[in-house]
Amino acid sequence: MNVLQFSTVVCAFISLLFLLIALGSDYWLQNSVSNNGLWVGCNSKDGCHSFGMDVPDYYHATRAFMFFGMIAGAVSCLTLFGKFFDFQFGSLSKTKTAAVASLVAALCVMIAMATFTGQTEGKGPYGWSFGLGWASFPLFLMTGGLAFPLDRAVSTGA
Repeated sequence: MNVLQFSTVVCAFISLLFLLIALGSDYWLQNSVSNNGLWVGCNSKDGCHSFGMDVPDYYHATRAFMFFGMIAGAVSCLTLFGKFFDFQFGSLSKTKTAAVASLVAALCVMIAMATFTGQTEGKGPYGWSFGLGWASFPLFLMTGGLAFPLDRAVSTGA
């Protein structure tokens, strides 16, 4: 295993991990008495409550695009891990599939995060979950950027 392959797999894993943590945690908007995520809101007086389907439309859009990004990121991560085990997807290149899936994940995460950011501007300070969501975006871009040269290296036998 070369350095490029290792760094691509690590980048894919970390970006997917950041996305999953951001998606499941409830510290997107946070202040001294409350914190809200995409699914749950908590405050010191009433405890936590689930949002369910009774949320503004931008929550649904953010959730949907985060899920699309999660699926594309999982495809990228699994195909890159598949390079370690010799299984085939037919005639598809695993590294090219991973690169495209990473870029699709980055696009979906960017849309989700931009939607949430645009709608919540000025509604309070953002929390660490929000930061992890944004951090996964450039990491997915880096994964895609690393996977394309890896595909060239594999196809040329370098």
